[in-house]
Parts: sequence; structure tokens; C-alpha cells
Amino acid sequence: MEKGSFERYAAVKISIKDILEGSYIYESEQNSNYLLTTNNQKIYRINIVAAIIHKEQVGSITSMLIEDGTGKIIIRWFEENESIKNTFIGNICCVVGKIRVYNNEKYISPEIFKKVDLLWLKVRSLELSAKDKNTILQKTNEFYEEKKEVKEQEEIVIRDTVLDTDLPFEKLTRLIKELDVGDGVLIEKIIEKSPLENTEQMLEKMLEKGDIFQNNPGKVKIL
Repeated sequence: MEKGSFERYAAVKISIKDILEGSYIYESEQNSNYLLTTNNQKIYRINIVAAIIHKEQVGSITSMLIEDGTGKIIIRWFEENESIKNTFIGNICCVVGKIRVYNNEKYISPEIFKKVDLLWLKVRSLELSAKDKNTILQKTNEFYEEKKEVKEQEEIVIRDTVLDTDLPFEKLTRLIKELDVGDGVLIEKIIEKSPLENTEQMLEKMLEKGDIFQNNPGKVKIL
């Protein structure tokens, strides 16, 4: 690369475990720093899919702790960003960015951040475990065929195998969304299907906070 030129490196799909186990290499001022994985792969930009398990904001700095089943890492923004305002604990996100280190702890400085469907977590897991593109396509197609044939069973498997990091309110919100076919959900049905012991009290708190509303007598919907 000639002096003064700029090279934009491709974002590499990687697990959080490989990020944490890799070594952060400081280059010269002329060259970009990079992550050196345990198999000696140089990675300048990463692409990961993970679940948000914690979010906090201090002043203009926002931090999110994410997990993909192999490990946990922080994403950190140092200024306000519109793309993260409507993200919550339990959401699945795709992040493209660079690895940085502060106080000997790795974190992600994001370039692209967006919420994605839960299924992408499964797809990414298949991609990282596959050895070649043909295997990726085969495994992904098998996954979608299985989901099409046994949709209800697959949803249960996904719900049970994805990290159970949701707080009770997030679990209840997700249940209401699953049960709502368009005209709201009967409160009695929510209580019947909920695995939580204090579902009725939690529904009352959610109504008070405005997280849900009664669109019909005895029925609630997510805002």
C-alpha cells in the first residue's frame, strides 16, 4: 500500500470467543491496528451477530454488553447515535466495526449497527461452524426446511437454546408479541401461558408504565 493511500479492509465474520482469545496488535502510525487470532489471521474489521444483554448510558457515552453464545464483549459509542435509541435488552444485533482496547479490555468501536431477526443468530452460528461455502448453504437450507416443516417446534427450540438473558418484563413482552395475532391478547391467556409466577402483577405494572395498553376489554397489546 503506497504512502498516503487508504485501504478499507473487509469485515470478517467472527465469534466473540475468537475476539477475546486473539491478540490486539499495535501497528505504526502509518498502519492500522488489528486483531491477530489464535490461527494467525489478521482481522482489521469484524462482523458479529449477538444478543444485547445489558445497556447503559453515561452522558454521551453508550455501552452495550452483547453475547453470542461463545462469549461477551462491550460495544461502545462516544456520541449519540440514532440507530441505538430503539434497541433494548433481548434484541439481536449485527455489528460491523473495529476492535479497540481500553485498560487491557477489548471492546468494539462500531461502524454499522442494526437490529436483526432472531434467526440470524442461528444462521451466523452455522456460518462460523461450517468449513466452506457449500457447507454453509447446505446447513442453512436444511435449517430453513426444518423450520418450515415443524415451525412451532423449531420456535420452541430457538427460544430455549438462545441465551436466556431476558429480564422478566422482556420475557413477558415477548410472550405477548407471540400470542398477539392482531387484535390483542386476552389477559387470562397470557397468565395461562406465562412461566412467571407474578404475571398478573407484572401486567399491571406494564399498564401503569405504558408498555402495554388495553385495546379491548380484557385484552392488551404492546405499544
